[in-house]
Order: sequence, then C-alpha cells, then structure tokens
Amino acid sequence: MGSNEMSVYTVKEASAILKTSCQQVRRMIRNKELEAIMVGREWRIQENKLKDFLDGK
Repeated sequence: MGSNEMSVYTVKEASAILKTSCQQVRRMIRNKELEAIMVGREWRIQENKLKDFLDGK
C-alpha cells in the first residue's frame, strides 16, 4: 500500500487482533466503544481507529 492508503479490517480480522469473538467486536461497535463504518452490509474498522482503541483513546 502507498503512504496515503489506510488499511481497513473486517470484523473477523479485528476479532483476531483483539483476541475476542466477532460477536464481541460487533457489540463494541454497537456500544460505540470501537469506531467502524458500514460498507454494504459489513462493518469495516480503520487501522487508526483500531490502534486508538488499543491505546485507550
């Protein structure tokens, strides 16, 4: 990827990074603990938003 492109993760990929279930990731999105965007019928989590979550921001 180029320097201006940002990685995005699926719920499944984010759950693997966070070592939790897909259901828990969806719950965190619904509760606005984790910021995500809806693409079609699927949630996508931007890399920087996942890092912010991990950093406690």
